[in-house]
Amino acid sequence: MNQAANIMQSLRDLTRLGDDLRKLAKGTPEYEEQEKKMARVREPLPTSILVHYDRRLAQGKLGVAPVHGGVCGACYLTLPSGRLADLRREPRDLNVCDHCGVFIYLPESEREVAGSSGKLSARPTKTGSKPRGARAKRS
Repeated sequence: MNQAANIMQSLRDLTRLGDDLRKLAKGTPEYEEQEKKMARVREPLPTSILVHYDRRLAQGKLGVAPVHGGVCGACYLTLPSGRLADLRREPRDLNVCDHCGVFIYLPESEREVAGSSGKLSARPTKTGSKPRGARAKRS
Protein backbone atom coordinates (compact mmCIF):
# COMPACT_ATOMS: atom_id res chain seq x y z
CA MET A 1 0.00 0.00 0.00
CA ASN A 2 1.37 3.44 -0.87
CA GLN A 3 1.64 6.33 1.59
CA ALA A 4 -1.40 8.19 0.20
CA ALA A 5 -3.51 5.04 0.56
CA ASN A 6 -2.36 4.67 4.16
CA ILE A 7 -3.23 8.30 4.88
CA MET A 8 -6.67 7.97 3.29
CA GLN A 9 -7.41 4.77 5.19
CA SER A 10 -6.29 6.43 8.44
CA LEU A 11 -8.55 9.43 7.77
CA ARG A 12 -11.50 7.10 7.13
CA ASP A 13 -10.69 5.21 10.35
CA LEU A 14 -10.40 8.49 12.24
CA THR A 15 -13.82 9.58 10.96
CA ARG A 16 -15.40 6.28 12.00
CA LEU A 17 -13.78 6.45 15.44
CA GLY A 18 -14.94 10.06 15.85
CA ASP A 19 -18.51 9.05 15.01
CA ASP A 20 -18.32 6.26 17.58
CA LEU A 21 -16.83 8.64 20.16
CA ARG A 22 -19.78 11.03 19.87
CA LYS A 23 -22.11 8.19 20.87
CA LEU A 24 -20.27 7.61 24.15
CA ALA A 25 -20.63 9.52 27.43
CA LYS A 26 -17.62 11.62 28.43
CA GLY A 27 -15.58 10.33 31.35
CA THR A 28 -16.46 6.67 30.83
CA PRO A 29 -13.72 4.07 30.31
CA GLU A 30 -15.08 3.38 26.81
CA TYR A 31 -14.81 7.07 25.93
CA GLU A 32 -11.21 7.24 27.10
CA GLU A 33 -10.31 4.06 25.23
CA GLN A 34 -11.85 5.50 22.05
CA GLU A 35 -9.80 8.70 22.49
CA LYS A 36 -6.64 6.59 22.81
CA LYS A 37 -7.51 4.73 19.60
CA MET A 38 -8.00 8.05 17.82
CA ALA A 39 -4.65 9.33 19.11
CA ARG A 40 -2.91 6.19 17.77
CA VAL A 41 -4.51 6.69 14.35
CA ARG A 42 -3.61 10.41 14.29
CA GLU A 43 0.02 9.91 15.35
CA PRO A 44 1.55 8.86 11.99
CA LEU A 45 -0.51 11.33 9.90
CA PRO A 46 1.27 14.39 8.47
CA THR A 47 0.52 17.63 10.31
CA SER A 48 -0.69 19.41 7.15
CA ILE A 49 -3.27 16.68 6.51
CA LEU A 50 -4.48 16.77 10.12
CA VAL A 51 -4.75 20.58 10.09
CA HIS A 52 -6.94 20.45 6.97
CA TYR A 53 -9.05 17.60 8.39
CA ASP A 54 -9.45 19.22 11.84
CA ARG A 55 -10.31 22.62 10.35
CA ARG A 56 -13.17 21.08 8.38
CA LEU A 57 -14.46 19.26 11.47
CA ALA A 58 -14.25 22.45 13.55
CA GLN A 59 -16.45 24.15 10.93
CA GLY A 60 -19.03 21.37 11.31
CA LYS A 61 -18.18 19.86 7.93
CA LEU A 62 -17.14 16.37 6.91
CA GLY A 63 -13.44 15.60 6.78
CA VAL A 64 -13.73 12.63 4.41
CA ALA A 65 -16.50 11.76 1.95
CA PRO A 66 -17.15 9.06 -0.65
CA VAL A 67 -17.85 9.79 -4.31
CA HIS A 68 -21.01 8.11 -5.62
CA GLY A 69 -22.00 8.42 -9.26
CA GLY A 70 -19.46 11.18 -9.84
CA VAL A 71 -20.94 13.30 -7.03
CA CYS A 72 -19.07 14.41 -3.88
CA GLY A 73 -20.65 12.96 -0.74
CA ALA A 74 -20.05 16.20 1.19
CA CYS A 75 -21.19 19.04 -1.11
CA TYR A 76 -23.28 16.96 -3.55
CA LEU A 77 -21.76 18.67 -6.57
CA THR A 78 -20.61 16.76 -9.63
CA LEU A 79 -16.86 16.41 -9.79
CA PRO A 80 -14.97 17.49 -12.91
CA SER A 81 -14.27 14.66 -15.33
CA GLY A 82 -10.52 15.02 -14.78
CA ARG A 83 -10.86 14.47 -11.03
CA LEU A 84 -13.09 11.42 -11.68
CA ALA A 85 -10.50 10.05 -14.08
CA ASP A 86 -7.85 10.49 -11.38
CA LEU A 87 -10.02 8.65 -8.87
CA ARG A 88 -10.66 5.80 -11.30
CA ARG A 89 -7.04 5.52 -12.42
CA GLU A 90 -5.50 5.75 -8.94
CA PRO A 91 -8.26 5.14 -6.37
CA ARG A 92 -5.73 4.92 -3.53
CA ASP A 93 -4.24 8.38 -4.10
CA LEU A 94 -5.15 11.26 -1.83
CA ASN A 95 -7.71 13.50 -3.56
CA VAL A 96 -9.66 16.57 -2.52
CA CYS A 97 -13.02 17.75 -3.87
CA ASP A 98 -12.52 20.72 -6.20
CA HIS A 99 -15.66 22.38 -4.84
CA CYS A 100 -15.63 21.97 -1.05
CA GLY A 101 -12.13 20.71 -0.17
CA VAL A 102 -13.15 17.48 1.56
CA PHE A 103 -10.87 14.46 1.18
CA ILE A 104 -12.65 12.18 -1.28
CA TYR A 105 -12.38 8.51 -2.14
CA LEU A 106 -14.00 6.09 -4.53
CA PRO A 107 -15.73 3.22 -2.66
CA GLU A 108 -15.11 -0.38 -3.77
CA SER A 109 -18.60 -0.63 -5.32
CA GLU A 110 -17.93 2.44 -7.48
CA ARG A 111 -14.53 1.10 -8.56
CA GLU A 112 -16.16 -2.06 -9.87
CA VAL A 113 -18.73 -0.06 -11.83
CA ALA A 114 -16.03 2.21 -13.22
CA GLY A 115 -13.84 -0.74 -14.17
CA SER A 116 -16.56 -2.62 -16.02
CA SER A 117 -18.01 0.16 -18.17
CA GLY A 118 -15.48 2.97 -17.98
CA LYS A 119 -18.12 5.26 -16.51
CA LEU A 120 -19.27 5.72 -12.94
CA SER A 121 -22.96 5.65 -13.74
CA ALA A 122 -25.16 5.64 -16.77
CA ARG A 123 -27.89 8.23 -17.01
CA PRO A 124 -31.33 6.66 -17.52
CA THR A 125 -33.04 7.63 -20.74
CA LYS A 126 -36.71 8.24 -21.27
CA THR A 127 -38.38 5.92 -23.72
CA GLY A 128 -40.47 7.44 -26.43
CA SER A 129 -38.99 10.93 -26.01
CA LYS A 130 -37.22 12.92 -28.67
CA PRO A 131 -33.51 13.55 -28.37
CA ARG A 132 -32.55 16.99 -27.08
CA GLY A 133 -32.56 19.56 -29.79
CA ALA A 134 -34.78 17.49 -32.11
CA ARG A 135 -37.49 19.47 -33.86
CA ALA A 136 -40.94 18.27 -34.67
CA LYS A 137 -41.65 17.77 -38.38
CA ARG A 138 -43.98 20.28 -39.91
CA SER A 139 -46.71 18.99 -42.15
